Amino acid sequence: MSTPIPFRTSVSTLALLATVSLLPFGASGCRDSAPDDLIQQESTTEALVFVRTKSTETLNRSLAEGNLMKLSPISPDGIVTPITNFTGASVSDPAVSFDGAKILFSMRPSGGSSRNVYEINADGTGLRQVTSGGGDDFDPLYLPDGRVLFTSTRSGEMDEYNHARSATLYTCDMDGSNLERISFNQSDDFDPELLPNGKIVYTRWEHFGDMNRFPLFVTNPDGSGTFHQFGPHERNFFHSTVTPEGRLLAIESTRINGDEGPLAVLKPEQGPSDPASTSYELHWDVVTPNVNTDGEPWSHGAFKYPRSIGGNRYVVSYSLPAATREDADYGLYTFTLDQAGAGTVQDPATFSVHSLTFLFNDPEWNEYDAQLLAPHSKPPVIASTLDRSVDYGIFLAQDVFNRSRVDGQEVPVRGVEAIDSVAVIASIPTTEGMANNFSANNYERRALIGMVPVHSDGSFRMKVPANTPLSFATLDSHGRGIVVKRTHIFVRPGERFENCVGCHEDRVAGGDLPTNPNPMAAMHEPFDINIPRAQFRTINYLNDIGPIVTAKCVSCHQPNGDLPAPGGLDLTAVPDTAMEMRVFPRGYINLSGASRKLEHQVVSPGFPRRSRLVDYALGLGSRAGQGSHPAGADSLTAEEKRNINLWVLLGAQYR
Repeated sequence: MSTPIPFRTSVSTLALLATVSLLPFGASGCRDSAPDDLIQQESTTEALVFVRTKSTETLNRSLAEGNLMKLSPISPDGIVTPITNFTGASVSDPAVSFDGAKILFSMRPSGGSSRNVYEINADGTGLRQVTSGGGDDFDPLYLPDGRVLFTSTRSGEMDEYNHARSATLYTCDMDGSNLERISFNQSDDFDPELLPNGKIVYTRWEHFGDMNRFPLFVTNPDGSGTFHQFGPHERNFFHSTVTPEGRLLAIESTRINGDEGPLAVLKPEQGPSDPASTSYELHWDVVTPNVNTDGEPWSHGAFKYPRSIGGNRYVVSYSLPAATREDADYGLYTFTLDQAGAGTVQDPATFSVHSLTFLFNDPEWNEYDAQLLAPHSKPPVIASTLDRSVDYGIFLAQDVFNRSRVDGQEVPVRGVEAIDSVAVIASIPTTEGMANNFSANNYERRALIGMVPVHSDGSFRMKVPANTPLSFATLDSHGRGIVVKRTHIFVRPGERFENCVGCHEDRVAGGDLPTNPNPMAAMHEPFDINIPRAQFRTINYLNDIGPIVTAKCVSCHQPNGDLPAPGGLDLTAVPDTAMEMRVFPRGYINLSGASRKLEHQVVSPGFPRRSRLVDYALGLGSRAGQGSHPAGADSLTAEEKRNINLWVLLGAQYR
């Protein structure tokens, strides 16, 4: 029998005024009791389920002890009782069934070696295990068709930043059978949430060279239609939830792996899904502006896990001001959102928080991820259109000229910059146990699949390997990358993905805004580059570029007594250290774009048109009119020039 928590819910609170319009988040407060004028006495019989844990880490890395708890009614005077009574277990990620009778959650039992998905009745009976083995499973969701969606590290692939096991999306039946991976990112996919239309929105970790961000993506439950939903390059969004109007409420952050911060209402109806952060007031509202986005200290506190609990009412985890993450003490609060404006392009909506109200806090624990423990509407089932008997999918891009400048890349001009092909590049995951010695820069392993022709209207269509993270680069007449797509796309078996209307294209309330609605590529058979992985072409320094440097460059580019190498560019094979103290030949480090000794890098990995090495090899850019270098007996062959250019495009890898 569950035993109520033996203290009143007002153990620790915020001495704050009831409305955020007057709320100085840095105001002094008392942690002993909630002031009576703060507590709203609301009559309700609803309940919340939440996680009570010792952890302050919530990005699927904690092993801290915790349990599922219930607060009923949803009031500061409500009673808190345990749903689970585990000792030493790590519990997270509750998800309530559509009928409100059951709860999925993630748990590593005491003494267990991995986390799995479990299900329990809302009254604490009927515990059963859903998934087993294969890694750590997190973030379960009930799908409208009766299956379970969750994230898992069971692929054994490593993320692109920490080189820790990364989690991607999976589905299975309620008994754990028919397990299927449905996302193929290079780093973590996490925090999935069902949208009213049956699609799934989630946070995706994207690390692409020097770009490192956490935008929101959307996908169908079978993994098809995966595409960027919202997120500028300068902001990250965590723990998104759907508002009754269909917008998204999330935590805004400017940090890597930092999911604490202010609350933000995202307004995709206002235009591009990848807006410039300088115009954030138009595209998203930071409704708790005093809370900083850049990590501790949190002089005005910090938020996590906003969640709609019906109508215009929300519950959220909030910590009082804290100097460090360890000092934070997250409790539960409720609030409402005020809207001004109609929410149209002509009359944009603006939002503010109202009635931030203390709900519950135990100062010895953190309270996270609260959600309504009650029946809720079931989104429609999206029928799968995949053909799992084939190993390819079809991808159509409508217009390579349709893009903006928000990411700092070039914008090719139709009729001025001729683009007749794109290079299609596969990302090669690093697996557990593999030495992380393939690069001195921030790029991960990549390989060329092939070149795909672009029609005169800027469209292209290709047949590509399914379940493979891909990017592509538009190429100029010299084969140099103009625009590099710095996000991984993939198609599922038999999928026909035809929704790409451009890069950073406008999105309005009615959907994407194409500039080329009748692309020429749609009238032609897709260009076939569905080749086996063994035929992907890797171009690296060890096997491809190093021999060119040794044969034609190092005789000049080396120190001579007390004289430095010409241009300061030492291309010898003397062992040298790069970032993280990894050892590579000095020539490679100086050409990798990550030298700590050169005054100016000669390579910008991924961007041949920004790289002096490519200028010199091809006689272009800063070398225009002077011919290629080296010259004479050491002149580069056409194939060597091509390899140098492609090596830079692929990220200047060592092996």
